[in-house]
Amino acid sequence: MKKNSLVTKSIRRILILGVALLIGITIVSALQFYNKVQQTYESVSNAYIAMIDSQYSTEEITSIINNKEELAKIQSLSDNTGNSEYDSTIYKTWERVNQFIDSTFYYFDFTRFQILIPSEDGFVSIWHISKDNEGSRDPMSKQTLTKMESAVIKSLYNASDIIYADNLLIHWKNNKIIGTTIETIGDNDGKTIAIAELDIDITQIGYSIIQLALVISLFIIFVLAFALNLYFYYTKREVLKPILQLDGATKNLVDKLKRNEKTQHLNIRTNDEIESLSHSFESMEENLRNYIIENNAITAEREQIKAQLSLATGIQSDMLIKEFPPFPERNEFHIYASMNPAKEVGGDFYDFFLIDDNQLALVIADVSGKGFPAALFMMRTMLMIQSLATNTDNPALILEKLNKLICKNNDSKMFVTVWLGILDLNTGVLKASNAGHEFPIIKEPGKQFELYKDKHSFVIGGKKKTKYKEYELVLRPGTTLFLYTDGVPEATNSDGIRFQIDNTLDALNMNPNASVDQLINTVATSVSDFVLDAEQFDDLTMLCIEYTGQKDNNNSEG
Repeated sequence: MKKNSLVTKSIRRILILGVALLIGITIVSALQFYNKVQQTYESVSNAYIAMIDSQYSTEEITSIINNKEELAKIQSLSDNTGNSEYDSTIYKTWERVNQFIDSTFYYFDFTRFQILIPSEDGFVSIWHISKDNEGSRDPMSKQTLTKMESAVIKSLYNASDIIYADNLLIHWKNNKIIGTTIETIGDNDGKTIAIAELDIDITQIGYSIIQLALVISLFIIFVLAFALNLYFYYTKREVLKPILQLDGATKNLVDKLKRNEKTQHLNIRTNDEIESLSHSFESMEENLRNYIIENNAITAEREQIKAQLSLATGIQSDMLIKEFPPFPERNEFHIYASMNPAKEVGGDFYDFFLIDDNQLALVIADVSGKGFPAALFMMRTMLMIQSLATNTDNPALILEKLNKLICKNNDSKMFVTVWLGILDLNTGVLKASNAGHEFPIIKEPGKQFELYKDKHSFVIGGKKKTKYKEYELVLRPGTTLFLYTDGVPEATNSDGIRFQIDNTLDALNMNPNASVDQLINTVATSVSDFVLDAEQFDDLTMLCIEYTGQKDNNNSEG
């Protein structure tokens, strides 16, 4: 049985209730004993006070106290009963007391009655009657008090250490429970001249209370046992069995549903919350089964989309030039490029191709949006640029025609930023046009990389009637041109800080004379070290070309 199972908790609570009831019975029994002793004491006390008042006179006691010879005689006599010298003195008194006890205390277990005179050594018994083991009462010439008895009487006489009543003290004597009480006897002036002491056996009262408590305790134990068995029967049928059914039904529920196996059928009819819970469980199981079916369908669809995206990634990758050097036979330039998409497919692209033997087209572009739509838009734009560039060497005109074609069929309202340049490999003249793209970075021979703020025009696909500006640069041999998309300067770390163009320039100028592939790798490493584990939100695309102008040089591109 589990430590904190429902049954264990219930047994614990029942036992606690039983112990509480037993403690209550004990307290009630003690109160009953107290009340019984109180009642007994009050009855006996009233009776024997009446006896003292009717049987004795102050003059009799005073006469004994004042008769020094008689008092000395009493004090010197032995403890033997029936002493001839004393019988004549006290017999009449004994007979009188005995007769009163028979008529008054017949319903109490009387053990001793005596009158004592306080003395310096304690108390002297002048009249004494007690009950022997056989039940008879005999007069005694003198009562020798034990230390315990003397302490009890003294405690009552001094009104200290008294329990239950003002002048009743309960104590143990000869394997009996004795209740001792006293009353003072005063003279005409109210001065105490003696005390009357009475002992009654209240053992039977205690035993009666104990017997009553025992009977009640046994009855409660029986009731608890019956209640426990009844509870176990009810718990097993109405609570435990249904809960075990629910527990069994929930085990490996998801695995069973995934394997399309039938789960345990619940047939709980308790007409309470447990039955309601079983209905809720069955409803949950049905919903979960439907969810798993839907989830499996969604998962299959996702796998299909993933496969399609993988195919699209491959197609997009195949459209980009990945083999370097791309033109091993040409020595007028070294060129290298890379594209790292934020999603499976990206909207950035780079391209370069020879229009004729002397003209090299350079393209870098960034499509709005990410993912599959941006990739389709990117491929469409890329193919259009290649087609348009075969008919003219004017970058501005190419972009103008491209913009018209894009705007004509652009229901998705997407746009693309494009930097397009056509380099004359003989002269080093670069004609370029910028349609909302990032500024190019240039390094002239013997200098550092610097940002070149060229003339900007509006993005492709934004407005149908847009004129694009064109400018020229003369690249001397040894000049390097670095092109990039906004994914480089806008790369963001976990603190929301961007990489910025200044860090891009710093990365390039760490080794400005490095080869074109080394320059791109250095920037890529710097961006990676900056963003660390932060998620990449934008494509990272770069293109770098070094113009050598050396037709007859046998060195290959980097």
